Amino acid sequence: DNTKFILKVCELFYLKGMSQKEISAHLGISRPQVSRIIAVANEKKLVSIHLNYENVQENALQNQLYDKYGIETLVFDTEDTKGNQQYRLLAEKSADYLSIEIKDGYSVGVMAGRTIRYLADSIPLSRHHGLKFVPLCGENSINGTEWYSNVIAQRMASRSNGKYCFFTAPHVLKNAEAKAILMEEPNIKEMFNMISHCDVCLVGIGGAVAESTGIRASQLTDEDISSLSSMNAKANICSTYLDEDGRVVDTELSD
Repeated sequence: DNTKFILKVCELFYLKGMSQKEISAHLGISRPQVSRIIAVANEKKLVSIHLNYENVQENALQNQLYDKYGIETLVFDTEDTKGNQQYRLLAEKSADYLSIEIKDGYSVGVMAGRTIRYLADSIPLSRHHGLKFVPLCGENSINGTEWYSNVIAQRMASRSNGKYCFFTAPHVLKNAEAKAILMEEPNIKEMFNMISHCDVCLVGIGGAVAESTGIRASQLTDEDISSLSSMNAKANICSTYLDEDGRVVDTELSD
């Protein structure tokens, strides 16, 4: 019976984990024949594959985010935590994946933010060599805080025995004229050149409300925040503000 033989090949391949080469030798048929039989089994729907996801809801959400934004890999923190604990747990769950993405000799861009600050302590950096950490934004406040990108870059360099640099410029400027003048400074040009050559960047997605670290780092006024709200801004990535559909909000604050 042809169907029985097809199912026998599929049993060896899918259930017993034999390679096509091993099946070929075991059944006395050619390897291309094995490949065609497996293809026929799928065409005739003789094979069905069931994936036992730990959390079906998480998988459904991951598919939705991929379809809408093209995000391929997600790490979920489903524990009911608040405050800094939620940032710490998410960083710990993301650390191993991010460690794989960071290779020896990489230049790593780091943005400001509480989650990124905890990633600095969670990623096992000691296994890497020759890393350089580049802040992706400057600072407006004269008061230091542990979640500024300059501080995070220094912290990660210390943990990996790598190098780091400082972004010695304000996070946000008063007007376009001030930006144009600053962009002519040699050190600023070199900084943006280093940023453009980063191999990987650690960037958080923050809110567009007064409590978010992105808003606090930018030292936006109440008027600025109100303006963002009126334009339906829901999130910010590196001080670029987005609406609920992921579109860039047309505001000079994103320039």
